[in-house]
Amino acid sequence: MRLVRALGALMCAALPLSAQSTRPASADDYFNFKFVGDPQLSPDGKLVAYTVTRIDRAANRRMSSIWLAPVDGSAAPRQLTVSNLSSSAPRWRPDGKALAFTGTRTVAGDDASSRAQFYLLDLQGGEPRRITSLPNGAGGCQWSPDGSRVLCLSSTGPSDRKASSSDVRHYTGLSYKFNDSGWFDDKKSHLYVIDAASGRATQITSGDGWNDGDAQWSPDGTRIAFVSNRTGHEMDGDDSRDVWVIPAAGGEMVKVSDQNHGTGSPRWSPDGRNILYTASSADTDPPSLWLAPSAGGGGSTLVFTGNDYYPGDVTWEEGGKAIWFGTGNHGETHYFRLDPATRRVTAITRGPRAVRSMSVNAASGTLAYLSNDFTHLDEVYVAKADGSGERRISGANDSLFATLKLMPVERMTYKGADGWDVDGFLVKPVGWEPGKKYPLILSVH
Repeated sequence: MRLVRALGALMCAALPLSAQSTRPASADDYFNFKFVGDPQLSPDGKLVAYTVTRIDRAANRRMSSIWLAPVDGSAAPRQLTVSNLSSSAPRWRPDGKALAFTGTRTVAGDDASSRAQFYLLDLQGGEPRRITSLPNGAGGCQWSPDGSRVLCLSSTGPSDRKASSSDVRHYTGLSYKFNDSGWFDDKKSHLYVIDAASGRATQITSGDGWNDGDAQWSPDGTRIAFVSNRTGHEMDGDDSRDVWVIPAAGGEMVKVSDQNHGTGSPRWSPDGRNILYTASSADTDPPSLWLAPSAGGGGSTLVFTGNDYYPGDVTWEEGGKAIWFGTGNHGETHYFRLDPATRRVTAITRGPRAVRSMSVNAASGTLAYLSNDFTHLDEVYVAKADGSGERRISGANDSLFATLKLMPVERMTYKGADGWDVDGFLVKPVGWEPGKKYPLILSVH
């Protein structure tokens, strides 16, 4: 799995390379890149919202804005939120009349406003309205199926209940800090359900020894599935996560999964009776797909063994007749269709590239996703449900890349341990001449 992720990251990062050029790319060009992300199709499938992130070099920070484009290409993309106030994670309200996002809009005397919160923007005009006011901010927010509530993650811990009288940090687990993040605090992530009209928030999970995440509404909006390691050893590196289900109003929760190594991606079946999830039976096994009753108490059924494909970004599609997932394979990242009855896997997207962050609109039969290759950064593409009729929607980096001299990438396949085929990629320097020696930078995954 790490190999697949690393190769996908390589395809995303080692990009400034193409044949038409005026000058070689430089390290400073990184600060001019625009990073496109998180495409989200509107409920009617006619619009796609996405983010564009730029680097503010003077402020030493990234700034994201939300853009909107018609799927049919009838108009150019337009910027929806202002550039000087970062906005991310666009999420359509189920009626399609408004778009919510996560952002910070600081107001003097309002402590909650200094944290990232969930805002609602009416597409008919007006200023964004803040929905959440969680003291430590909101993230990972999702609309309930009927649009009346919002499910968010937020962190809380002992220091929220009682301020510490000492600057001494007390850690009981092996994990106490992380690169670029610094020292961990005493807060853990938990689930909150917020009334969209009043903003009233109800915390439905708690605990100072674990994080809750990857939460998903049930199709009828009465229950929520989530992933959590409740062994008390999460901060020691234990990956024994489980899928749990809790009433949306809070209350007693039940454990659904019985395969707990690297468990994740709980996805409700369209009828709400079962939950699909990814997990391994043992530490050394690849992640596979399992199906378990959402009421708990039943054993999990193996749906797909991930020997050739490590399934991620899993969704039920075609009214529950198919399962779609994204995965890396031979240095490429694509989406695949799994027929649960026959176990047959077919490709939805193809080509020497990385495809990710897919949004599906079943009603219109439309897909929106990001695609990048070694000569292009991520841009938004749309296609029909079978992957045909692909069309690029965004072009955030077109003007910059038109000025760069870019080199093609050569795939090199060789035999590794036990006769396995290993894929490598070679990028020659600009101005390369046959027979001449050059220094080599080697990135091993």
